[in-house]
Order: sequence, then C-alpha cells, then structure tokens
Amino acid sequence: MRLPWVATQQISTHWLRHTTLTWVERNFGYAVARAYAGHAETTSGDVGATAGYVRASMQELADALSALAGEPHPLGSAVG
Repeated sequence: MRLPWVATQQISTHWLRHTTLTWVERNFGYAVARAYAGHAETTSGDVGATAGYVRASMQELADALSALAGEPHPLGSAVG
C-alpha cells in the first residue's frame, strides 16, 4: 500500500519513534521515556547528572503504554 501523504510529510519509522518517545517523556517523564525506548541506563555523564539517579518502574512503563494505547495494561496502576 502506498500513501503519498506519508512521503509528502516526510514520515518515517524514526519519526514515529521520536514522536512517541516525546509524548511519553512529556506525559510520564524522562526516566519512563528512556526505559520505554529501551535505552541503556548510563552514568557516563553524556545525558546529564540527573540521569544517573532517575529510574522508571515497570508500573510506570505499563501506565505509559496504557495511556498511549487507550487500554488497560495488567501491570499498570489502573487495572480493574
């Protein structure tokens, strides 16, 4: 299937990932976005001193996925 508007808008899989991670970060914070992306946690200083101290829990990741998908996640806080 070809969607000409996708090329016109320069939409790519990288753009989709960037947009999704930006939304997760704005709504759930940096630590959740980093974990959601599967980025390794580092203390090398390349992402700022705070990065070494922040962590996202599995429940926070599940809540982000639930909000993005519009459906409850069994590991999220809004189960039931």
